[in-house]
Amino acid sequence: FMAGFNAATRLTGLIELAGNSLGSAVSTFAGQNLGAKKLDRVRLGLRRSAQIGVGMALVIALLVVLFGRSVLSLFINDDPALVEQVLTVGCRYLYVASAGLFMLYLLFVYRSTLQDTVTPMISGVVELVMRIGNALLLPLLIGEWGVYFAEISAWIGAAIFLIFGYYRRMRILSAQFGESPSPAPEKA
Repeated sequence: FMAGFNAATRLTGLIELAGNSLGSAVSTFAGQNLGAKKLDRVRLGLRRSAQIGVGMALVIALLVVLFGRSVLSLFINDDPALVEQVLTVGCRYLYVASAGLFMLYLLFVYRSTLQDTVTPMISGVVELVMRIGNALLLPLLIGEWGVYFAEISAWIGAAIFLIFGYYRRMRILSAQFGESPSPAPEKA
């Protein structure tokens, strides 16, 4: 179990790089537009980045489903008698993580758009508490699958917190900048 889980987490670390890179780009874009007090561009940038992130996550999830087992086997150097068991555990984790990958990418986008320190820090605590709590609770309820779902439940919890934090912050900034808090119409 540990060998398969470890191999899968190495691969998911690589898969997360695309979302992390998107978050870095969003951070620069949002920071420049917040500095220029152009909240309509921040809103549009977030919306488009979220669309790109979800699209990338869906493509990557499809690739993981199609080729994950083959790629995962590159990370496994174990006793040939155990390789099948290790691959089974690793693939289960990869499939579950892939199903929730869009939430992770949204988490990166919202966290990077916020441009404050408190909300992303608290979302990190939410993510940690959910990961630990669910890693302890879910295996008691659904067995080893609980370990797999603990990760994406942490992503979901942190992303939901960040989404609410983003809309709260945009209302505050709209009031400070004297703008309407409603989203600007989308431009082509």
